Amino acid sequence: MKQFLLLISLIFSLVLSGTAYAYLYFPHSDTTEGWETEIAIINTSATQTLSGSLNAYSNTGQLIDSIAITLAPHGRTQIIVSQELSNPSSIAYLIFASDIDTAVGYSKLYKEGIYRAAIPAASVINTSDIYISHIASDYDWWTMISLLNTTSSEKTATLTFNTGEVQNIVIPANGSNTTTIRDLFGVQKPDIKSAVITNANGIVGIELFGSTEESPYSYLSGILLKDDTTTTIYYPHIDSNYIDSSSYWWTGIVAYSPPEYSSQITVTSYTKEGISLMTTDPITIDANGKYIGSVETLSLPYATAWIKIDSDHPITGFELFGTQNGNQLGGYTGVNIMGRQGLFPKIEKDGWTGIAFVNIGDSQASIILTAYDNYGNTIATQTVTLPSYTKQVEQPMNIFTQDISSATYISYSSDRDIVAFQLNGSSDNMMLDGLEGM
Repeated sequence: MKQFLLLISLIFSLVLSGTAYAYLYFPHSDTTEGWETEIAIINTSATQTLSGSLNAYSNTGQLIDSIAITLAPHGRTQIIVSQELSNPSSIAYLIFASDIDTAVGYSKLYKEGIYRAAIPAASVINTSDIYISHIASDYDWWTMISLLNTTSSEKTATLTFNTGEVQNIVIPANGSNTTTIRDLFGVQKPDIKSAVITNANGIVGIELFGSTEESPYSYLSGILLKDDTTTTIYYPHIDSNYIDSSSYWWTGIVAYSPPEYSSQITVTSYTKEGISLMTTDPITIDANGKYIGSVETLSLPYATAWIKIDSDHPITGFELFGTQNGNQLGGYTGVNIMGRQGLFPKIEKDGWTGIAFVNIGDSQASIILTAYDNYGNTIATQTVTLPSYTKQVEQPMNIFTQDISSATYISYSSDRDIVAFQLNGSSDNMMLDGLEGM
């Protein structure tokens, strides 16, 4: 009866309002077997109040619960699914429906004190093939794929792997399907490194990859699965024991060429001060192949602070950061993340936050940072000037000259295209997550 009343209420409000709703998709939620899910939504409008509902669904598309949300201009909300929604173990995904198209958000999936991953919410539904640029399914790693069907008809998504093997995933109408590579095949598949999802029109999804119980590590990261490709990928931060023997971190790079063609790439590395160190001779990535490795194995120059990869064909990829002790891992996509405005959606209160900017252009960039609280109040502003091709990486409290201890997130606005990202780490140095500037 409660589900029926919730559904009637949502339909009734839509009919009365006559509003064309905007949607923000959180394709996966888990509160079982020690997992927890955190959802955050931010109203990016400076003038309009945002009103909507966060709707939670089962994997068959049944409405489980709904929360009304109103956000002032620049307002932010954050919820823990198990604490604020009923029957959380039955919730497979969430959709935020709002009256204006100004919402952005993320989900964080974690096991407390073990590992955590952050993934942007999807505001755009895929319309073509989705490339999964990295899969690890062996003794040390598991890979999970969660797909949400936003259409009113059942869909069969076809996964074609780099080995030539094929698996189908059936997704109910307005439902979701979550599986691991091991579950798809019944065994771990160490030879599988990537995949293409066809019949993906109308699908949004995520990928998680993490350490197995047998592994000595406790790594977890994930990415939003999108049909985006690009001819230039930016990797805005390099940190490694190879670059600096005192470094606590390692950096991993992935660039993937779709199976339709091989790609010729060049890799250009820069110092923090914007000096170009090297551009490689053309490197061939075979069709359905990858340029992949740590900073050490890729033999980047020692002073490298960030890199870009240019390709003669569209490619996709992402970047990972991990700690040398095997306890933390975070990553984000490098595809189409350049722009002149965005935000870092969370300042960590029980741990630390690091933010980074790279000026990818040949002229100086002026960046205005604004720190807000959850109510949309401006806590502080700061202007950062970046000469061409330079990078700044720092904790926010060390960038702002004013006290920002009450701030919960930061927006940025630049007069030049920049690339930005953030890392959030827990106070126990066990959990880490990364997000590109949103």
